[in-house]
Amino acid sequence: MSSSTVVFGIYATQTSTGRSARLQEQIRTWLPVLVCAMVCAVESTPYFGADRTSAPLRRLAEMFFGNGVDAHWASTHHLIRKTGHFMGFGFFSLVSFRSFWITLQGMAFQLLRQLHAHGLALLTTFLMASADEFHQSFLPNRTGQFSDVLLDCYGAAVLCFVLFLGMQAVEGRKKARARAACHLKPAFAETAN
Repeated sequence: MSSSTVVFGIYATQTSTGRSARLQEQIRTWLPVLVCAMVCAVESTPYFGADRTSAPLRRLAEMFFGNGVDAHWASTHHLIRKTGHFMGFGFFSLVSFRSFWITLQGMAFQLLRQLHAHGLALLTTFLMASADEFHQSFLPNRTGQFSDVLLDCYGAAVLCFVLFLGMQAVEGRKKARARAACHLKPAFAETAN
């Protein structure tokens, strides 16, 4: 069992010969990316500009921390919004990675497949973040900033790196268990005789 089965086992595609089955397989593979892109498009509207999110987020912060948030609200609100960029596009990159990982399942080498899927996920995130900021530059209460594209890509890179390390750790443990099992078999066979 490879690390792909451990990490994405519940999403493993089934092989079948029918055209409709292949279409369903592709939809299952890419629908999460489409949903994330649609969420990003909705969040890129004038309704989610800083002027519209400040009051609801302030009420939420006051609910948890009391009225003391007023003194530093502008910087706190900015931090919340930038954290949303970082985490939102980081999550988008992970969802993109999953789709590319499934699509590239025919590759012979696991590490090469993993690197390709990560690279394509980061490229997709860059393109999505760029399109998002370009769109926002045309809205009256939003600004399109390349610094946000960089922040989005940084979030994607960090979360992809964490996933990469996790998958490598799982793969390393499996190889260590397999080596240990190979060393135990001959010793067990000698004692059984």
